[in-house]
Amino acid sequence: MKKLFRSLTIITVLSVPVLLLSQIQGRAKLLGIVLDEETGQPVEGVTVKAYSPDADAYFTPYPKTDQDGKWKALFIRGGMWHLDFEKVGYVPQKISYRVILEVGTKLPEIEIRLKKMKDIVVETGIASDVERGDRLYSDKKFPEALAIYQSILEKNPDFYIIRMNIGHCYFSLENYEKALENYLQVHEKQPDRADLLIAIANTYNNWGKQDQAVEWYKKIPVAEIRDINSAYNAGVVFSNSGDQAAAVQYFQKAVEVDPQFADGYYRLGLCRVTLGLTAEAVEALKKSIELAPESANAATAKAIIETLTKK
Repeated sequence: MKKLFRSLTIITVLSVPVLLLSQIQGRAKLLGIVLDEETGQPVEGVTVKAYSPDADAYFTPYPKTDQDGKWKALFIRGGMWHLDFEKVGYVPQKISYRVILEVGTKLPEIEIRLKKMKDIVVETGIASDVERGDRLYSDKKFPEALAIYQSILEKNPDFYIIRMNIGHCYFSLENYEKALENYLQVHEKQPDRADLLIAIANTYNNWGKQDQAVEWYKKIPVAEIRDINSAYNAGVVFSNSGDQAAAVQYFQKAVEVDPQFADGYYRLGLCRVTLGLTAEAVEALKKSIELAPESANAATAKAIIETLTKK
């Protein structure tokens, strides 16, 4: 699976180019509710950015939560969707969710709880400036977006959270040293943010610094990961470092997030083989074949199963 890292915008909605509706249209739908983590009350005005990796397209216009915290995206295609939940003053949250078309099945409501950023003050004018930067970022004009974000920081030195956006720009430009520099400065202020820990770990991973990537992935509670790419990437890093027991946890999380993720089951099976968990390995490898019988990994999975089950 290709390493992916989709950035989370911290202030406003990313404005994306107009896309062909046929790419994402279908008979499915997404719906959910967003609550305040501390109070349990509905949060109004949360932007939900729904991205389809299969179509490489966003669902637009972005849904926003109503006064009851409810949101919905209608007439979308089935398959995997990556969802970003964002509102000024709250820590963004990213999850992956697979939409399965089953006639007569009532879709579950996706419940998200957002945590407030209690140390962030948003001054007048900042949000509109960030929105300009976000439009450029979504158009992949990373140097131009970076210039705007840096200008915001120069005018508002206390608005340190914009360094997250700056880090995302540098990451997209493959300047991992500068990306890390900015992520770490945010981490000093907000050390418990799971999305930030993931960003730092991914930066080290893409930079080729596997030892550091392992150390930062270790800081991320597995239970808090709801993004399939982050779970899978962590599993690959741990597996490559030789820690198959840790890798198993993350690959298990990946297939928990997406029970249709064939590559996740395949890598889970390989780790279990190394750990001597024969029955569990066979189970995972069989599942990978069932889900993707024509994949490049299917022949290898079949050969491993044959070897493990040979009497």
